[in-house]
Amino acid sequence: MNYEKKKHNTINASIVLSVIAVSTLCPYTCGTGSYVATVNAARHYLRNRDFLTYASQLVPEPVGSETWSLAWGYMRRFDDMLDAPTLSKKAAFSLLERERSIVEPGFAGDLKVPSNAPIRHRWLAQFFDNERKYYSGEALPVVKDLYESAWGDVERKGIVLSQKDMDALLYKKARCFFKLYFILSDFDLGGHLDDFSYLLGMGLGMLDDMLDVAQDYEAGYVNITREEMEALGVDLEPGDQDFVKKIVDAGYMTLKARKILSFMLKVRDLSRCIRDPLISNFLLRLSEIFAAPILEERMVPGQRYFFKGGRLADLILPRNESVAYKIGHKFIKFFLIYPQVISSFFKRPSGI
Repeated sequence: MNYEKKKHNTINASIVLSVIAVSTLCPYTCGTGSYVATVNAARHYLRNRDFLTYASQLVPEPVGSETWSLAWGYMRRFDDMLDAPTLSKKAAFSLLERERSIVEPGFAGDLKVPSNAPIRHRWLAQFFDNERKYYSGEALPVVKDLYESAWGDVERKGIVLSQKDMDALLYKKARCFFKLYFILSDFDLGGHLDDFSYLLGMGLGMLDDMLDVAQDYEAGYVNITREEMEALGVDLEPGDQDFVKKIVDAGYMTLKARKILSFMLKVRDLSRCIRDPLISNFLLRLSEIFAAPILEERMVPGQRYFFKGGRLADLILPRNESVAYKIGHKFIKFFLIYPQVISSFFKRPSGI
């Protein structure tokens, strides 16, 4: 009898736990404690990466900031998992395949995950819910391109791509990254959404490739194309000894730098078309930040780039992410009222 009673109690406990799990499925209703906690977990994760990662979410209004934090938090967390140096190409594809079972229901509008699911899945479920409520599916095609680019990025492990293939990958990955940000931020870009997404995306994508060339190589990614090696007069295979040192010594950093500056100069020229001074100044500041490692001669593998004063701003902002957003949003708007910090930051280099 005691055994039967214990068995009965165990069954009842399982039913109760199942009911609790169902009743706490993510996504949550906007404004509830669970919703705020989910958003702030993404914000906290991004803050701990670097201030450039964190500061962009302070620019949009609340819903845009929340939705972007959820999207970027998921992307960065999953990218960090895929980029782990110990992860083989086969294991990376297996991880992508397993993630498909979560991502695809999101596109179909059917993604619900229990409250004990991995935090990145809760961010993703909440993002899809916000996107359908506030953006009516406008961002979904861009998210699909970003998801597909992850497969292309893993595919290139251990391979030297052609310039055409590298540009296509950066276009789908980095350009869509900015397009998603601009859509969720609801910026009025005067009909130039695709132009700014392309210019900033390609510039940032190349900057990442340039500064992370050694780290990416350790993880199996080769950030130089066949055409670039030909232009530099080197002929190497990924397995060659001192591969990174040889391409850097041949002038890889300078070659990339000139391309990046050409994109940033175009951003600055196009920003004159933007009527809203805050958005125009924000675009100018982004061009400064992406050009800073080049113009300040920090073009060495492993360098980091930040908003100037980012460390101080991070210390000032409270740990409570909801309050930090409110303060940071006002701070960013005040910061963008004023002209560029360094007016001579861009002098058109010869040949660009």
